[in-house]
Formats: sequence, structure tokens, C-alpha cells
Amino acid sequence: MTATNTTPMVKQYRELKAQHPGTLLFFRLGDFYELFFDDAVVGARELQITLTARHKEHAEPIPMCGVPHHSAANYIARLVRKGYRVAICEQTEEPSKAKKLVRREVVRIVTPGTPVDPQLLEPRESVYLAATCAQGETVGAAFLDISTGEFRATQASGTDAWAVIASDIGSYSPRELIFPASLTPLVRAGFASTPRTKSLPIESGGPQQYSNDSTPNASTIFAGATLTPLDDWLWQSEDSADLLKQQFGVRSLDGHGLTSRTEAIRAAGACLRYARETQRAAAAHISDILYFEPQDHLVLDSLTVRNLELVEGLSASISHSLLDVIDETATGMGARLLRSWLLRPSIARGEVEARHGAVAELHASHIRRDSLRSRLKEVADVQRLTGRLNLGSASPRDLVALRRSLDQVPQIREALTNSESSLLQVLHESADELADVRGLIASAIQDDPPAKVIDGGVIRGGYSAELDEVRALSRDAKQTIAAME
Repeated sequence: MTATNTTPMVKQYRELKAQHPGTLLFFRLGDFYELFFDDAVVGARELQITLTARHKEHAEPIPMCGVPHHSAANYIARLVRKGYRVAICEQTEEPSKAKKLVRREVVRIVTPGTPVDPQLLEPRESVYLAATCAQGETVGAAFLDISTGEFRATQASGTDAWAVIASDIGSYSPRELIFPASLTPLVRAGFASTPRTKSLPIESGGPQQYSNDSTPNASTIFAGATLTPLDDWLWQSEDSADLLKQQFGVRSLDGHGLTSRTEAIRAAGACLRYARETQRAAAAHISDILYFEPQDHLVLDSLTVRNLELVEGLSASISHSLLDVIDETATGMGARLLRSWLLRPSIARGEVEARHGAVAELHASHIRRDSLRSRLKEVADVQRLTGRLNLGSASPRDLVALRRSLDQVPQIREALTNSESSLLQVLHESADELADVRGLIASAIQDDPPAKVIDGGVIRGGYSAELDEVRALSRDAKQTIAAME
């Protein structure tokens, strides 16, 4: 190794890279994110940007490429869509305050199954991280949409357990599937009864997507999913249970339907741990989990969903799916819910009849229906807004969008007054207007704040006496200094 490869900055890079194997490290240098060594070769190829080198005059120059920090989100999105995992390394101290080398830390890891940035999300589709594990003839699975906090788990037992869980995984169409490394051959075989034993070609930062003809089951069940094996020791049932109880603030998981559901607990714990580690945050919006039995809904495998054209047409050029025909939802939240109902139809008669009753009442009353639609059109994606707030990635404009969305709740409740449908009655009675939250945001945040907090001008004058004083000192600095003299 040459002297150029052992400089303090390169040493810092290598240490951070070693701590985050299997990722492309976006290393912040001033106004750019740089990639070095093998990451640079991969990044330049996949992003179609120039591959250059650091210390070209030396015998062993360091391959490098980079992207501007202000447009990095788009480049990261392109890599993640290809199945790569990207570790974002930021400067965590001011260069002027650094004694020698600026301190840097990985602040977030973006993976196909854990996106929160709008560039990586489709407004009308959920993005799931799935986990699966097994012990004997019992197989567990969990599904997490970290952008909204939706969290579900299940398990099945018996000789057909893998087939049952495979169908459930297929119905969620996860972007990423995590599993114990010891199950790698079985997962790659798509849970086939005679799994292949060839090891997965997992490379540093590379996508692990399999859709070739030699593994037809895997390509059918896990189409588009990045396969991510994790060390087996991360799947301990006791550790998973403790993590879930800590997350939900409970002493027992009995109230969440997880009593004696060991494999479901293991899968859910792995999902939550992976989400928290990639986000470097507690993810407080993940506050509950729903346990379901595989037989709680009609199980539709991926081939059935495709052939029935439930959510996508058979022709790539023309979309004539059932979802296209019936989706008149006014919000992304409603669109995602409708999509999930089509992919996992309820078989509970009472639930289905309640939905039909609500639809019939709104269909018969165009005044009430139009009133609701006009209000709902003013509602932003509150689920994802609160997700970004809890993960620390929200902008000032997200807060304003949340307030304006909550401003619609009283009118929505009013439109539901005197409903005959039991479902609409429940919505009317249970909707929280969150007047305290609306009031706090309105009193603290400007109506038209900048996109970033760092730009200043986010907090209203009069909200904080201390901030008002600092602003006055900054604005009237010359007069203040003159007065002091």
C-alpha cells in the first residue's frame, strides 16, 4: 500500500467502509459526495458519471467519482432502484473547528426496502421490507413499510408452511427480503422443496436480485426484491421480543397477538432492528404491530394477481387493471389502502359488509360524497409526513403540509355527521382533530417557510423571545456595537 493510500482521510474512509460492508459509501467532502476504490468503479458505471482518480501522479492512484450534495438524492435513488445499499457519510463537525481531520459518521443507510425520501416512493404504492425465518416446520414472516409505520407479522406451521408464507410474501411484493444467512439456498430457490445449494454471489454494495430462468420460483415470488441475508445471531427470539417490547413500550407482547408466535416475533424483531439500524433512529412512528393468520384473507399468489390484472395490466404499454378502473381515491393513503384490499381480500363477512354499506351510502348521497372529496383533496400524505418527522428527515414545509392537512379534519368529521353506515359512524366518532398539534405548528412555523431549516426564517417572530433577541442582535449588530462603545 502506497503512502497516498494511508493518508488520514483515506484511513478514515477505509475504517468507515469496513464498518458498513455490502454498501456503496457516499463520503462527504465539502460540497460533494465522493466514492473511492471499488465503490467508485461501480458508482461511475451505474450512474454513468466520470470515473477519475485521486493522486494521479502516484504509482497507485485511487479511483474516485462524485456527485454534488444538493442533487445526491436523485443519484442515490437510481442506485437503490437497482438494488444497491447506500451508506451516507456526513461531516459531523465544522471544518473550522476540526483540529486535524474533520469528523465524519454514517448517518443513514438507504436500502431498497427502507426508503423514506420522496424520490424513492410512489405516492399510491406501499414499499415493504419483508423478513422471513423458520424453525422446524414453523415459518414466520413480517412486513414493514418504514415510510408509514405499517407493521404486520404472521407465521404458519406444517408441511406446506413455506408455500403459505411464500404466497403471503408475494402478495406484499416487498422491495427487499431479509433472512438468516443459513437460509440463503432455500430463499434463492424460492422456497422450493429441493433448494439449490449454490451460494449467492454477494459482492460489496452489489444488488442481490435474482430473476433468471434457472430459479423460476424465486423470480416469481420475489420479483423485483433485493435479497439480503443477515447473520443468524441477529434472529434470536428473546432479543427480538425485548426489542419489540421496548419499541411499543409494553411489558408483554400478548396484547399484540404474538403469544407463543416465536417465528413471527423473530421475523418482526429482525425487521425492526434492520429499520432502526439503517435509519440511525428510534423510528417512534412504528408504534404497533398487527398479527394476522394466513387464513384471515384470501391468499392470491403472484400469478393469479397478474392473470386477473388486479393491479397491473398484462400489457406493459396499456394499463387496464381492475385498480385502474375503480381507483377514484383522493389521497395516496386511500390509494395504498385500496390496493392492499385488492391484493389481500378480506374473508370476514362483517368487515366486507361494513365497507359495502359505507360505499352504498356515499354513492347515494352525492352532496356528502362531494364534500368529503373536496376536503380529502386538501390532505397531504399524513402517514409519510409523520414518518419523516419521527425519523428526523422532515422539512419545514412538511410541518406546514401537516398542519394544513389537519385543518381539514373538523370539516371531514362534519361531513360524516348523522351517517347511517356503521363504518362511517366509527370514523366520525374516532377522528381526533388534534387541535393542540395544529395550534402549535401554526404558532411556531411560518406559513411559507424555506425548504431547509439551515436557510433560516422557519420560526415565526414572537414564538420564542430568545430567538427574537438573537435575530435582533444579528439584524442590528452595528447599532448594538456602537451603543456598547
